[in-house]
Amino acid sequence: MTRCETASKARLAVLNTGLRRGFRICPVCGYTFGPNESAPRTHNNPRGQQCPGTFQPPVALGHEFETDVLLLTFPHYRNVRPEFWVSLLYAVVEGVSLVLDIERNDLDGCLYPMAGDPYSPALVLFDDVPGGAGHVRRINNETLLKEVLETTLRFVSTCECGTSCSGCLRNYKNQSWHEILDRLIVKDFLEQVIG
Repeated sequence: MTRCETASKARLAVLNTGLRRGFRICPVCGYTFGPNESAPRTHNNPRGQQCPGTFQPPVALGHEFETDVLLLTFPHYRNVRPEFWVSLLYAVVEGVSLVLDIERNDLDGCLYPMAGDPYSPALVLFDDVPGGAGHVRRINNETLLKEVLETTLRFVSTCECGTSCSGCLRNYKNQSWHEILDRLIVKDFLEQVIG
């Protein structure tokens, strides 16, 4: 029921969308303000002099880097609840970090709608360091992948919180999803997959 695509190097773009409202930037001096700040009437450049520039429309800020990437799919399984896929992603990332005995911050992931299907996306796991550290490459075998899923199931089953907390699925990087993360739906799914 699970398929692991070959791990390889890929270029990833990490975006900060500014709470989906973007950042405003002065093209003359680079002065930037975020979504929770009011646009200043005037601003100074880095030399402390008043800048004549005006702010551009909001943009997302990003950085592109090459790292190791692994696609994990569940062929023929669809789930229309977005909280399911986001919760599964972050639970599996936790499981990988436990199995490989590495820092959780060394890995991350995102969802990619394979063939344009948002209800059956691939879990894209990647080393969160430029150039990659080889972590996701290590789980690209059936035995280790099974261990990752079993460890993930134990992990989401042992927390005593309601649906999620900072001891299980919640962390700084996924804070925009905290309200919908649900370890219990991941537990139910993995019991079916592993059982």
